[in-house]
Amino acid sequence: MASVKFIILSLAVLFLCLSGQTQTASAVDTCTSQLASLVSCAASVVPGASAGPPSKECCTALGGVSHQCACNTLDIINSLPAKCGLGAIGCSA
Repeated sequence: MASVKFIILSLAVLFLCLSGQTQTASAVDTCTSQLASLVSCAASVVPGASAGPPSKECCTALGGVSHQCACNTLDIINSLPAKCGLGAIGCSA
């Protein structure tokens, strides 16, 4: 669980660093808070964790993440491999 919190916190810090140039501090703080609340979803998404349905807290947290925050975060995550000199991530079977 601690590693999930670290990953989410790292993504939030990364988002702050990369998007601070295009968004106001308030919007970045809001997105960071939205992403941090997703810790409640860890049991549903961490490999090897319980495969049960997401908790009510997780669903509430996910519903609270704005479209802009989610898309900006996914764009950042998808751009990282190239910036690190790694191949693109492909998730299709």
